[in-house]
Amino acid sequence: MRQPSLSPETEPAPSAPAPSPAPTATEIVTRPEPGLARGKWEAPAWSFWVMLAVVILGALAYLLRRLGVLRIGQGKKAESTPPSSRMRRH
Repeated sequence: MRQPSLSPETEPAPSAPAPSPAPTATEIVTRPEPGLARGKWEAPAWSFWVMLAVVILGALAYLLRRLGVLRIGQGKKAESTPPSSRMRRH
């Protein structure tokens, strides 16, 4: 096949001049290494395990208290009074 020749009227117009490059940077940015150690006051790794243990033990104590297995702070009062019932008996 033959390529059509471009006539002077159909030639593409010259492209616009290239934009000037951005000015050079005036500041140097130093980024920290990726990871958890980025904060000003870093917590040691064991502190996260301690907090997890506190949450689990607290949830377990709450669950056992609600189930009636764990009786803390009730003293003799709880033993002398019968448990209350929600249903009314006639």
